Amino acid sequence: MALFVNNEEVPEGLLQAETQSLRARFAQLSPDQRAQYGFDDATMEMRAVEWARENVIERVLLRQEALRDESPLPAEALEAAVENMRQRFGGAEKMAEAGVSEETVREEAEAALRLDALLAQLKGRVKPAKSKDVASWYRKHMERWLVGESLRAAHIVKHVNEDATEEQARAAIDAAKAELDGGVSFEEVADRLSDCPGNGGDLGWFGQGKMVQEFEDVVFAMEPGQVSAVFRSPFGFHIAKVHDKKPPTTLPLNEVKQQIEAELRQERENQAVEEFVDQLRAKAKIEVLEPAKA
Repeated sequence: MALFVNNEEVPEGLLQAETQSLRARFAQLSPDQRAQYGFDDATMEMRAVEWARENVIERVLLRQEALRDESPLPAEALEAAVENMRQRFGGAEKMAEAGVSEETVREEAEAALRLDALLAQLKGRVKPAKSKDVASWYRKHMERWLVGESLRAAHIVKHVNEDATEEQARAAIDAAKAELDGGVSFEEVADRLSDCPGNGGDLGWFGQGKMVQEFEDVVFAMEPGQVSAVFRSPFGFHIAKVHDKKPPTTLPLNEVKQQIEAELRQERENQAVEEFVDQLRAKAKIEVLEPAKA
């Protein structure tokens, strides 16, 4: 199969590389994601080939449009782009082995610069989101701003590893617990006996999903000021103390405003490029020629 875009033949290697890239991405999809896209093994291969062709056509159209600009490029920027392109090809030795000429490298570097300029021009036309649009987007996606319960905790830990057996670690943590029960402060025992000393064993603030499950199961069931019994995790034996807790909350608009503005801008920039590509496609001559039968 030969692909021509405005009478320019697209190298078969470009299509193959894009197809292989999509195959690799599809292979990483979870079963739920495959179901969402309606993929099975047969459709995944078909989609990889189809999407690769469409992706390559879009890139070629943008490249062709970018190269219509024949205005002089800044010499310094061009030389930097050429050197970057040389490195992408693997340097002079690899270029020679692959039969890549210096002329080809300069052409590719110039094309990359002009394409960057074209995309910057398209994206530069996008206006910042208005405050009302940001507020509306915030309200429509309230679930994104929910922050679960968080807490500040400290711990004393004795690891089970090549330096300490299960029995040795258990005996050491029991000795630490005995000191706590005898009235010695948690911070003092943590700094003196824990395998992670310093700051009184303070772990700072964290929410669920940040620590191993066995640790979270204990500390999120505790109240501020409470000290746990000895418990086991994959790392060894722990004693935990909860210093403070924060209930679930919703982040206010002023804290996420910049994030929303950036996401809306990215969305609108992508849309601007897509619309421009659609205009190019509408005017383009695209041919897919099957090889002649013998």
